[in-house]
Amino acid sequence: MEGHYLLLVDLKKSTRLTRGAAERVFGQLEGRLVELNRNLDPPPVLGLTISYGDEIAGLFDTPVHLYDIVDHVRDWLSPEAGIRFVAARGAIGRHSEDIRQVGGEVFKRADEVIRAIKGDRRVCRWLIDGATFNTTLDALTEISNAVLEDMTEYQREVYRLLAAGRSQTEIAALLSKHRQSVSDAVKRGHAESVLEARAAINGLLAEVSSMENDRISRDNER
Repeated sequence: MEGHYLLLVDLKKSTRLTRGAAERVFGQLEGRLVELNRNLDPPPVLGLTISYGDEIAGLFDTPVHLYDIVDHVRDWLSPEAGIRFVAARGAIGRHSEDIRQVGGEVFKRADEVIRAIKGDRRVCRWLIDGATFNTTLDALTEISNAVLEDMTEYQREVYRLLAAGRSQTEIAALLSKHRQSVSDAVKRGHAESVLEARAAINGLLAEVSSMENDRISRDNER
């Protein structure tokens, strides 16, 4: 049962939400997770779901979508709540339709690490490959998150649209802003740097996925 990837996302500041805000945030989040699970290709082993009140968990055969999922969830929760997360590779305990019943080494490890980073006030820990690889992913993610948290709401909206593939001219039209206003938001919010870090993270995750597919193909040929 080796080779599964667990994404465990913990919501920060969720206990500070008023009852009405919590119902709205979690209600919207639940629907968005259902839609995201439906659109992921390849599909998850066990789809992303809210578990234990303020955690999101999902199990995957490949790491290729993990950062995009994090990016979506972080965006959906802002500004009401933040996130911290662990992405780990390892053995599961048993197969079940309920992710809370799966257990195993990868769940135990992720749970221990998520508690540790709460104390360290870190945003993430990647545990999917060697130490240097994981540390590189950690650094890129931590820096990106710090820049995103420092953006104004307008700068963040511009970033969201750039990440969705819109040009600055299209964004200006969509937001009824001058082209220069959008350009200034990109520069002052350092959106291009965040996009470059996002591309680097996704590139590294794609490399892991490609190497694993090559290994599986070689094993099948023996």
